[in-house]
Amino acid sequence: MPKKTIYAKEYRELVDGLRRIRKDLGLTQVALAEALGWPQQRLSAVESGSRRLDVMEYFVLADKLGLPPDRALALILALLPRRRHQT
Repeated sequence: MPKKTIYAKEYRELVDGLRRIRKDLGLTQVALAEALGWPQQRLSAVESGSRRLDVMEYFVLADKLGLPPDRALALILALLPRRRHQT
């Protein structure tokens, strides 16, 4: 059985990237959580890897970090292993 995505290296890199963006913007977890309408503990759990973001939460979080949807999607695609399609 495949491992849960929350434990995947690519997911960890994605969340680490979001954390770096937050810090580069000078935002604290408290400030970002307030902007999201989330408890700070939820954002902390996401950043620590104990809670997984669902797809909608990801795009809302990315938006609050100033990432347009196409750039948020590009972050994900850049981390996915390249798969060859066979016909």
